[in-house]
Order: sequence, then structure tokens, then C-alpha cells
Amino acid sequence: MLRLAKSISDLYPSVNRDLLYAGVILHDLGKVIELSGPVSTTYTLEGNLIGHISIVVEEVSKMAEELNIEGEEVVILKHILLAHHGKGEWGSPKPPLVREAEILHQIDLMDASMNMMEKALRHTKPGEFSERIFGLDNRSFYRPSFDV
Repeated sequence: MLRLAKSISDLYPSVNRDLLYAGVILHDLGKVIELSGPVSTTYTLEGNLIGHISIVVEEVSKMAEELNIEGEEVVILKHILLAHHGKGEWGSPKPPLVREAEILHQIDLMDASMNMMEKALRHTKPGEFSERIFGLDNRSFYRPSFDV
């Protein structure tokens, strides 16, 4: 995701790289507290009641206060993290309202889509369609016969 962020910020020089890169690095960090661990993962109490987005924003607030950092940059970073799912129905309390938030949302969406597609196509023979993928509008994807 950082490589995509770098490429995009190369194309759009007005993007604040520091904020975008911080958003990319931090956006899912709350999952460390939200989820029980890497194996047989379940949601923790905090995960069920608060969620990774609110958890990471809370952590950023604590760190900013501890480091005596305040101002617009902190507010915008928190917004980027709050908005990374893009829509309320996808878990974001706010839609992206700054460039860096929109870019992170699009990168995260593409990353999730490609991971679902790649996983399905790994189990699909060349020249056939994958199983339907619920997270991608219940579509099946074709694996070309030349994709060996």
C-alpha cells in the first residue's frame, strides 16, 4: 500500500506525503487490539464494542498528547484514519473530506478487492470462472487460459 501511495503522490504533488504515508501505516493498527491474534482469530471486547478505527484514533490522540503535538495536522491525520473505509455502511464514521483520506480509502479498497480476487483465482483453473465473491458484488472472475 505504501508503494501505491508513493506512486499516487508522485502523480499528484499537492498531496501531503507525510499525512498519506502515516495514514497508510496506521490505518489498520487498531486491529492489533481489535482482534485476539493471528491464529483462530476472534474479536476482543474492545474490538466488538469500539472497533479498530476508533481504537487507532484513540491511540493517535494519546500519542499526540504525550508528545505535546497538536494542531491541524493531528486533526487531519485522525480524519484520514476515521474515513479510510469510505462510507458509514462500511464502518467509517466520516466520509473522506481531504485528498489524503480519499487516496487512502481508494488504496485500501483496491488492496482488499485484489486480495479477494487473487485468493479466488488461485483456486480457479485457467479458462474457468472463479466461485462468486461476496465482497465483490457476488461476481465471478475469469482466469484467462494463458494465465498459467
